[in-house]
Amino acid sequence: MCGGVLVTAVTLPAMAMDAEDAPETVSLDVLQRHYETVEFDHRMHADGFECASCHHHSTGGGTRQPVCVKCHADSPEAAEVACSACHPAEGPVIGREGEKPENRYHIDTPGLLGALHLQCLGCHRTEGAAVGCEDCHRLSRAGVERFAAQR
Repeated sequence: MCGGVLVTAVTLPAMAMDAEDAPETVSLDVLQRHYETVEFDHRMHADGFECASCHHHSTGGGTRQPVCVKCHADSPEAAEVACSACHPAEGPVIGREGEKPENRYHIDTPGLLGALHLQCLGCHRTEGAAVGCEDCHRLSRAGVERFAAQR
């Protein structure tokens, strides 16, 4: 099964949730400085998949991510289903800006952009869906100005 985008803009209470209770759409605005908000069609992407296919955490349960569960198997239930709960919005696409070298356990945790793109692009490639930046992200006026200046 392939991955998908995890919820970043919506936080939900810590209780078990059925797929039919999940939001129909989710606004992904982590790139809002240069791109328009992506209105992610959660219902369409989730149709036919288990929640755990995309979400490392689900409300009412702990982590299912194999790398994380090694240390976090006894962690409490997830309080929210949000990528940003573990993946920082600031910093580089991969890695965590300002991470201390002695904290070797989380040094390779992808930043929020990296986590989203790892989930989206992997599934999009497998399913033959669009993989170009502007296929999902429309440039904002600031984005057009910035990227036009680089050409």
